Amino acid sequence: MRFMSLLRWMFIIAFPCACLEMPLAKLEKTGNPVVNRDASADAPDPLAVCAACLAAPEEPGPGCRTTYTTCTDNEKCGVIIQCGFDAGCFLGSRRAFLACGLPCVSAAGVLLPDDPTLKLASNLFQCFSNGPCADICFTSD
Repeated sequence: MRFMSLLRWMFIIAFPCACLEMPLAKLEKTGNPVVNRDASADAPDPLAVCAACLAAPEEPGPGCRTTYTTCTDNEKCGVIIQCGFDAGCFLGSRRAFLACGLPCVSAAGVLLPDDPTLKLASNLFQCFSNGPCADICFTSD
């Protein structure tokens, strides 16, 4: 029991440290944005726009549907992404997202660093933080 507790704390401490130093390179966006953030006051809710971008297909774009669907089809990964929306982790910086999302990982029951759910969540993070939804889901690096 103590060993599992020690592993959990090591993961909690090491995971954000490793991710915070991850290089975040932006990919070129498609010419078809879901919505312009600087639109009029009648613009839709920015979280809804981010969610729509994540669920939109890659072609013609912009979207992360493949990785988003793979994540939401997994029970734990679905809990992580929903928790991220509920906790307000989106629409800030990428670094703040990682810190904000860490409790969501625990809430989903992901306790070990080799849990396959982390790979699914990481793939989705790469798509929406560096891909076509980056400027929609985040305000800064």
